Amino acid sequence: MRITHAIPRTAMLAALPVALLATSASALHAAPAAGEAKAPAAAYVLNTDTGHFTTGSTALRSAGTTSMGVFNGTATDSQILKASGQPGVIADTTFANVPNKAERSAWAASDRFTDLSWAAMDGATWQIYRNNQLIGRTTGHSFRDTSVTPGTEATYKITGGSAKADKRSTWVLNTTTPAAADTATLQATARQLEAKAKKYTKTTVVWRSFIRQKWATVPKKLGSVSGCKYTSGYKYAGDNRGYSAKITGPSHRAGVRGVINWTKSQYEYFPTTGWTKVYKNNGKFVAKRKASTKNIDFRAMTRHDGKTRAVRGIVEATDPFCPSSGPRRAGIGVTFDMRLARNGSFYASGKYRQAPDHELYLYGHYGKKHSTKVVHQSRMASLLCLSQPMCERGTIGNSGGY
Repeated sequence: MRITHAIPRTAMLAALPVALLATSASALHAAPAAGEAKAPAAAYVLNTDTGHFTTGSTALRSAGTTSMGVFNGTATDSQILKASGQPGVIADTTFANVPNKAERSAWAASDRFTDLSWAAMDGATWQIYRNNQLIGRTTGHSFRDTSVTPGTEATYKITGGSAKADKRSTWVLNTTTPAAADTATLQATARQLEAKAKKYTKTTVVWRSFIRQKWATVPKKLGSVSGCKYTSGYKYAGDNRGYSAKITGPSHRAGVRGVINWTKSQYEYFPTTGWTKVYKNNGKFVAKRKASTKNIDFRAMTRHDGKTRAVRGIVEATDPFCPSSGPRRAGIGVTFDMRLARNGSFYASGKYRQAPDHELYLYGHYGKKHSTKVVHQSRMASLLCLSQPMCERGTIGNSGGY
């Protein structure tokens, strides 16, 4: 089934369940752990309330910072800035302009350092990783890395949160360090960022829930309360496979494929369920039926701007031989939220019932080729988890580039 949606330009972002909270003006660094050097304070710090590194031209002059160019393309946003006593930087502001203040972030890089900024959280402590290696900690919402190599790319992960508020967040910033800090090189880097993001024409999101085993039987405990037609004395054909990163094709119980087009506002989604086949324990075929796709959905939660988009996926599917509603309902259940950027960055969060096996992938399409990112994979805890009261939901949490 193929379904196409167009979001009205007035539609606003639905809050994601990722804990990325309000901004603060402080940028104090926490005391470094043994063996860690204390990083100098960042000079180019994003104000996540306004979505800008400064609040306007007056503040630019009073702070001794000059804007040397704004490059708002069709795929990215960036600026060239110069602060008093600091080399010029290329600042990527693509995520600085998203509607939800709690999701705003940015980076600014010269050939000597990279300054990172993200939304603040009171009482939070953050760990900063570069290419998966811990490089520092901070209690603020900015960080400067001076161990950079001119003309290279790096991926930073900022993870942590507030223990007092029991809230945690993860930020990922994919950065490009310019080869030099002169204006011409910074302008060339801005064009490079735009060209890299612009090559992606669409992003596909795929969730699939599948049964790894060749055969599955209903647990006696679940069968007695489920109200399902075939329990004791019967077995179900599984999908008989492991994880598969193919965009389409692998056998599964229920899933959804959503496609975000970066060059137009319409998006598509394809809800799917597989055949549920029932056999006697002696191997005799009994019946087959497909679960309904009525409660499987994928939608864009923000309007089209060609640069970033928030999406939500829901997969609720009941064994077609079981009650479709009521207290005895059993089945697959997942809700996930993502913020996607055309340049390949993303955040993901969500909850899922821990049965059967699950997989979530992102694909960035350029021409006839695509990149692939594994966002989530989980093996079934127990078939009892198909009954909501019998198993705590698992957590989806990932971010990075695809």
